[in-house]
Amino acid sequence: MKKIMFLALTGVLALTFSSNALTREEIEKDPILKGKMLAKKCSWCHDINKTIVAPPFKVILKRYKDIPEETLKKQFFDAIKNGSKGRWHDWLKGHVQTRLGKGDVMYMPPQKPYYTDEEIKLIVNWLLTLRK
Repeated sequence: MKKIMFLALTGVLALTFSSNALTREEIEKDPILKGKMLAKKCSWCHDINKTIVAPPFKVILKRYKDIPEETLKKQFFDAIKNGSKGRWHDWLKGHVQTRLGKGDVMYMPPQKPYYTDEEIKLIVNWLLTLRK
């Protein structure tokens, strides 16, 4: 009996949570949502607000707050596509503890093997919506 109740409750919870989910079609129609979904892979290292192993997106945006949006789009596109190293050395020293050795060996690896240029543009456009 307990097993049946558990399975019934699990099914109700799954149905409740899945009813709030966006469909693939809805995501494909909205470029910002598509960029957000593509950026899910970035969450291995980045979060919007909290530190994981890399600066949170809001910290990155705060650092570049005075840079015009079009310039920032190009910079972010290049950093995502080709990677970057050394831009966050001082921040990493104060915010990330590593057991892998020195923090200065950490870097943003190139994402070009994983994303097309168009997908990177979608991610950048979504990222810039967090600026507001």
